Amino acid sequence: MFRKHEPDVTPQQARLIRSSVALFRRHLGRFLQAAKLDGEIRKPRFGALHSILVTLAFVRVALQELAPEHLRGYGAMAPESESALRGVCNQLEGLVSTLETELRRGGAADLEARLERMADTDLAALLRLLDRIITEEQLAEFRPALVRLVEKLESPAFEVAAFGRVSSGKSSLLNRLLGAGVLPVGVTPVTAVPVRLVYGERPSLTVHFAGGRTEQRPLEDLPLFAAEEHNPANQREVLRLIVRMPSPLLRDGVVFVDTPGLGSLAVAGAAETLSYLPRCDLGLVLVSAVTPLNEEDLATVDLLLRSGTPPMILLSKADLLAPGELEKAARYTEAAIERELGARLRAIPVSVAATHSGLLESWMRESLQPVLARHKELAAASLERKAAALGEAVAQTLRGRYAGVSPIPRAAVEQAEDALRRASSALETGRREALRDCDRLRGETRTVLAEAAERAFRQGAGRDPEAWGRALREAALRACDAAAGELKRRAEQLCALLSSALETARNAMRPGAEPAGPGLECSQIGALPVPVLEAIPAAVPAGLAAVLGPPGRSLAARILEKRAGTAVQRTLEAYARSLESWLQREFDNLQTRFDAEAGVFLAEIARITSADAAGAERRPQVEKSLQELELLLAKARGTAGGAARLTPTA
Repeated sequence: MFRKHEPDVTPQQARLIRSSVALFRRHLGRFLQAAKLDGEIRKPRFGALHSILVTLAFVRVALQELAPEHLRGYGAMAPESESALRGVCNQLEGLVSTLETELRRGGAADLEARLERMADTDLAALLRLLDRIITEEQLAEFRPALVRLVEKLESPAFEVAAFGRVSSGKSSLLNRLLGAGVLPVGVTPVTAVPVRLVYGERPSLTVHFAGGRTEQRPLEDLPLFAAEEHNPANQREVLRLIVRMPSPLLRDGVVFVDTPGLGSLAVAGAAETLSYLPRCDLGLVLVSAVTPLNEEDLATVDLLLRSGTPPMILLSKADLLAPGELEKAARYTEAAIERELGARLRAIPVSVAATHSGLLESWMRESLQPVLARHKELAAASLERKAAALGEAVAQTLRGRYAGVSPIPRAAVEQAEDALRRASSALETGRREALRDCDRLRGETRTVLAEAAERAFRQGAGRDPEAWGRALREAALRACDAAAGELKRRAEQLCALLSSALETARNAMRPGAEPAGPGLECSQIGALPVPVLEAIPAAVPAGLAAVLGPPGRSLAARILEKRAGTAVQRTLEAYARSLESWLQREFDNLQTRFDAEAGVFLAEIARITSADAAGAERRPQVEKSLQELELLLAKARGTAGGAARLTPTA
């Protein structure tokens, strides 16, 4: 497409070059044979797949160098042109990323084999047919959406996470539920990182480290990575711990997660828990029956409610109370949650003691199992709707391709292309601006210290060290919340913009159609990580400045900087890293979901604008495939199927 050189070589020069190169090769070949190096040199050292992936890495670099900020030396560029160029680069990077992801899947990318292993259902039959049509008709733009549907059908996991303070009984409860003493338990901080428990025919442990390294270890090694005693503050840089075991409770795609305890000295573990908390499907909040509900318990329940995750309140260690006292503790817990959070939640007594096994069985039968069963029903219905939408999109693409002319007006095609390009540009711009927001938080230390001094004077802290400590924590929390709020606002605005662009393209090219991909909803944006302020001293003796009155504010800020400046800086730095991780995850998710549907439209636009109508020789086979597809889609819609037509429908 882009010529590197002007074709100024004459035919005679071209023949001379070819003959000279051939002669060079022959001479080199004779030398290699004489030196007995021919076989060794010619033996391939790298696979073709490795070479392709390396080339894709260079393509990525070339695309990044096309960004407007790297082309300033060629002259000024109009803002409209900058936006268009950024959008094109982002779209091309998306295509490269999709290809790279599929190539790295290796054997897992063989959808045909994976689909053949599935149970013989209408949904599996529809996905198999879609896989065949997408492959035969080279509709690569539909493959990412199909892959996600297959992955969801293969592992429709429902994550149930246990939360609570140290020694609230989380690990003991999960051990009892799963019928095996897998998780380490103790009265001191034990769990250092979340542990995922999934189904497996044989017990095993998989450890995922930062940097991409993965190790398979015996299950007995779990405490080396999960326990705070052996892995303090997660010094081993463990990202995920996955325990596989043959528990019947895990067989139907249920995943249990044991999280680090809250309110402990294991601050890093608590941060892991708070950042994970909004991502589960059901939260089990364990409150010790012998310890009153506190602010950390309430904050956990509140965050679950605000992130749309249903919480279950469990009064653990119920065997330690008499029946009357247990009833009183349950009523107190329920009343406190309703009073503080405005939510009516039942507090359910549970115990792992053999003498109180009926409590655990009753909770599982009456509360846990119905939730799991309903989730599976809703997930299955959602999966069927998405598969039907993908099938409709593939069918419409085939009709348009084999009709010989495009049923879509040229103006509508241009409108769709412009909307998608602008949205892609906004996605890349939003990511860069969000990263700058995180960097700004790192430089807010002195602002936090000055605000803390101002707050302390306004609140009359006087010489009370704890009052100064509270003012300092409040100022740090305010800075963190402001940065987090700005990131959430950017993400929601971007999500709305991407959704609008997809709707514009959909209305222009497929009026009345539903999304063929996973869709974009702002409610799917994950909850923000929670700042961890334990590193900031709870008491700071800075009250000497109070005797100076208003002029003492600057002195107070300097005292705070000397005694707590480093702690504030580390706190802001740690939270900035958490926000960066959050925004990369959420923006990547937005990019993936946007590309899944936008890629379909862009490929169709490319075919329409290049008049890429398929040859008539394939028409009979496509007619047959389209008839099969419409029959299966009719089943999915619950209506009678009819004969398919390779002409645009009204």
